[in-house]
Amino acid sequence: MNKKLLFSIIVSAALVACESDDNTPDVTAPVIEVEEPESGEQFAAGGEIHAHGEVSDNEGLASYNITIHDDFDDHTHGRTLSAFAFDQSYVVEGATAEIDVEIDIDADATAGPYHFIVQAIDATGNSTSFADGSAIERQIWITNDQMPLVHFQDATGEEVEEYEAVVGETIQFYGLIEDQSGTLDHVDIEVGHAEEIEEHDHEHARVLDEAIFDQEFEVEGETSVTIQSLLADANIVITQSDLDELEEGEHLYLMITALDEDGNSSYHQIAIHFD
Repeated sequence: MNKKLLFSIIVSAALVACESDDNTPDVTAPVIEVEEPESGEQFAAGGEIHAHGEVSDNEGLASYNITIHDDFDDHTHGRTLSAFAFDQSYVVEGATAEIDVEIDIDADATAGPYHFIVQAIDATGNSTSFADGSAIERQIWITNDQMPLVHFQDATGEEVEEYEAVVGETIQFYGLIEDQSGTLDHVDIEVGHAEEIEEHDHEHARVLDEAIFDQEFEVEGETSVTIQSLLADANIVITQSDLDELEEGEHLYLMITALDEDGNSSYHQIAIHFD
């Protein structure tokens, strides 16, 4: 075959392939990476939430959206709440865009868990979704000066930073749960595996597995209760097999969520140390 003819055929084939590639519809959704906030981070009412990350797309971006709404459960029904909410879209272009947003929290925001959500759309209309995990959703907590407080203590009433325990023996937990402005409603106590996260001087944990112990206590009308009184009939024993299930970065925690009569809830945790 004539070399010039062969070259012409190759070039023509390449041009057809390029044209075919150019006409291939874009069906790829944007990619979202969020560095802040971390799951489980706590933010004070009247303060700010710093959202930081990046959105990227193979063709070009159109916008991203940040939404924050409460994650309150059925226990808050019938209460007058001042749940914080935020919903804002940001127009962007190009292949990448930085997320760098300061979000002001209402000073009277009800304390409790909230969903922090980031979604994005590209220039051809492809959007992120929760089904495939391309949209980001994290639980954060808002705190205020009215929510319940938890004081973890030893048998003498001294506050402690971790509980000491022995494998195979019943663990004795001590402490005080009190409301800052009124009365308590209910308390949920868990013991389970969690992954410790240390970010920006805030320490918190993300619960990974089913709890070893999980019980809810009705304490309606009480201004304070002790942890030891709630767990008086509990027999919480950690076995070696429980510890063997821990992976690198996982720890056992006592985790307490307390709700007051005004709908404010708070989350507190403490590590359990085994010799």
